[in-house]
Amino acid sequence: MKLKGKVALITGSTRGIGKEFALGFAREGADVIINGRNIEQAKTVANEIEGLGVRSLAIGADVSSLQDVNRMVDEAVGVFGRVDILVNNAGVNPFILEAERIKEEGWDQVMNVNLKGVFLCCQAVGKEMMKQGGGKIINISSTAGILGEQGFLPYCVSKAGVMTLTRILAYEWSRYNILVNAIAPGFIAAGMNTPILNKEILLSGLTQQVPLKRLGNPEEIVRVALFLASDDSSYINGTTIIADGGMMGYHPTGLIDLIAEMRKKKGS
Repeated sequence: MKLKGKVALITGSTRGIGKEFALGFAREGADVIINGRNIEQAKTVANEIEGLGVRSLAIGADVSSLQDVNRMVDEAVGVFGRVDILVNNAGVNPFILEAERIKEEGWDQVMNVNLKGVFLCCQAVGKEMMKQGGGKIINISSTAGILGEQGFLPYCVSKAGVMTLTRILAYEWSRYNILVNAIAPGFIAAGMNTPILNKEILLSGLTQQVPLKRLGNPEEIVRVALFLASDDSSYINGTTIIADGGMMGYHPTGLIDLIAEMRKKKGS
């Protein structure tokens, strides 16, 4: 019960790894605010959370909208009185395209959610944390923001931006006892990577590129987040914890190359 008595707001927590964050935090005693654009999905997860013996609140909000974010934070503080932990998990990666084929609206869609949304939530919750004397912010980045990846230019740039945002906020907000850190997962068997799990060539190709020869489990990332959210990480600030099974040792083959290989084998 490392988080007993704490209130956690987790964006993009209606499914995938975001939902796993919510369940993991609840099992450690935290009251959890569930966020997603679909309020009915958020309510379903909130009910599941309450079944674990803690309080939960579902809030439908688009993190790329300042109005939505401010409303979400106001509602959370109105119900619970404070927000001790913010996990910026909401993110999108809607396409795999070469750089020359990316359209302006596609670029904006990714940046608005993955980077602008993280900033808006940090800013809104950060102001409340300043009033209450501190808090923990955990931003979900990606190793793609360090290594880069074919076909994911906007995503990679947005996740690199999240790491820079994390370092600057940690420096600026240390005086308020607000600790800001990030997690950079590698290939995780959940969320955006779910479609890959059903394609044997892609799954095998990616797995072979990981020194541990497997994709990560969502629970392994949840444990990193729990560490950063708890008092165990009281002297860790402004860092990005990489959880990728050792992939940072070299640059892997891109998904575009793997997809091309898959199509070639299908045609033979």
